[in-house]
Amino acid sequence: MNLVVLIGRLTRDPELKFGQSGKAYSRFSLAVDRPMKKGEADFINCVAFGKTAELIGEYLRKGRKVAINGRLQMNRYEVNGEKRTSYDVVVDSMEFIEAKGAESSTSEFSSPAPSYSAPKVASQPTNNDFDSSSFDEDEFPF
Repeated sequence: MNLVVLIGRLTRDPELKFGQSGKAYSRFSLAVDRPMKKGEADFINCVAFGKTAELIGEYLRKGRKVAINGRLQMNRYEVNGEKRTSYDVVVDSMEFIEAKGAESSTSEFSSPAPSYSAPKVASQPTNNDFDSSSFDEDEFPF
């Protein structure tokens, strides 16, 4: 089973792009705090497709805290004759963790969560229009 669940803050504004067929995709990175290691975080590359990508591109910005559900995907490619490998989390669903007004004004990603309960914000449905068997891998540049 390949299942990834992450809660973290965006390290930069997401990139929303469209493939040659018009299908949306969005790349972004999450800073996820390491448990029991104050001030340390892992930076995880993520990619979303379809409606989820459009939602991410429209509503998420650097510093916003989100939860994502997805799967880990390994990508192999060659640069100047050198073989390289990268890993991305392919996002199936995303949920806002903080209300928009509760965003942190600092760029530090390991700051503690606020002590109040943020209001529930609408979440992205888990049913998105991405089907890995229906897209051409050459269409997306990663």
